[in-house]
Amino acid sequence: MTTNKKVNLAIALLLAICLWVYVLLIDNPSTRQVMRNVPVNFLNEETLEEDGLVVIDKELESVSVSYSGQRSETDKVKAGDFKVTADLEGLKAGESTVRLFVSGPQSIKVDGTSPQKVKVVIDELVDEERPIYVRLVNQTSDDSEPHIVQVSEDAVMVRGARTFVNQVSYVRAEVDAAKVGNNLKALNIKLVPVNESGETVENVDLEFDSISVTTILHNKKTVSLTVPVTGNDDIYITREITVPKIITIKGTDENLEAVTSITCEPVDVSNIFESTTIPVVPVLPEGIEVAMNSEHLQVKVTAVDAGTRAFAFTENDVVLEGVTEGMMPIISDTEIQVKVAGNRDVVEAAVETDFSFSADISGLKPGEHVIPLTCVCANNLLSVEYNPKEITIVIEVKEDDTAGAEDSQQQEGQEQQPDQNEEKPGQDLGEGES
Repeated sequence: MTTNKKVNLAIALLLAICLWVYVLLIDNPSTRQVMRNVPVNFLNEETLEEDGLVVIDKELESVSVSYSGQRSETDKVKAGDFKVTADLEGLKAGESTVRLFVSGPQSIKVDGTSPQKVKVVIDELVDEERPIYVRLVNQTSDDSEPHIVQVSEDAVMVRGARTFVNQVSYVRAEVDAAKVGNNLKALNIKLVPVNESGETVENVDLEFDSISVTTILHNKKTVSLTVPVTGNDDIYITREITVPKIITIKGTDENLEAVTSITCEPVDVSNIFESTTIPVVPVLPEGIEVAMNSEHLQVKVTAVDAGTRAFAFTENDVVLEGVTEGMMPIISDTEIQVKVAGNRDVVEAAVETDFSFSADISGLKPGEHVIPLTCVCANNLLSVEYNPKEITIVIEVKEDDTAGAEDSQQQEGQEQQPDQNEEKPGQDLGEGES
């Protein structure tokens, strides 16, 4: 009985194998399949660079490929058997749509890709110089601070797409204070391109990746600070001014010993009509520098009863002086912005008729000229700023005057020509008489 079961099992297995072979080798149906994540090869990117262009964005990096054929063949296909290409040769700056081409094994039929096209964005390839700013990091000591003695380079060329290069405000080099000692030491510092916010800008290349920064450790000292303030004598404006009283400096012990106080350059507040802060500029003795914690000292100005206001005018409000007779001056379209400041009550009372604009064109010949624009305010208690300071004027000769001048010249010429029938002096009217 057991022998019969084994025989039956063997027969069933043989039948299954025969059926499988029949399906594959005899029936072998045609099938259609999809291969996903097939990478796209972008051709001729190097030719774009030769033309001063570079790809900055690709809509996609891979696609799906549809293919069909006998199951026995389609089951063997792998993603690497397909080649999908996008030819970038001849493209211009801007966004372009490029058709995809695909090839695969000869044993199957390639039906196409999804999607069939890809968008790419191309930008101008530029080289522009950016400044290198060295800054100290990891400064923890209260008594000493690194001093930058020398920097091998103060600027570097940045290369890349204009879109990305324009984002680079400067190139940063960070000196680790922990690596600076009491003796001169040259450190190799990596350069990082950053934007205005100090964030790293990707996709750009630097002419060189690092610079040499020579450093030495200096001691620090805190001394008194004098900040002269001028221009706060306006009886119509009250300004509350707060100035820093101390400053921390650094240098050698010998240089520091001779310094007991620092004076800043005078700070003029006469044109301050809004609450603001003004950076101070310390006048430092030779061999002395400002320590990091005092690099951004400022004067705080609070304008208590001041105000500002803006007015707008056009070229029609400009009076031209010195116009030559027979000439026609034309002022180009101009928008004049005026900002006034002063006591809040005086500012609020200002009106457009308080302002007059003029430009002197005396002696100018026909043609286009750029001349100074003058603004006068009738209220001398106001501080006035205006822009632009120059205007463009085109001077033409009046057509009527030109025609009149030509007619006058023709008439004078006719008067000067003698009449052929007019008697000439000495002419014998009785010619032929005895």
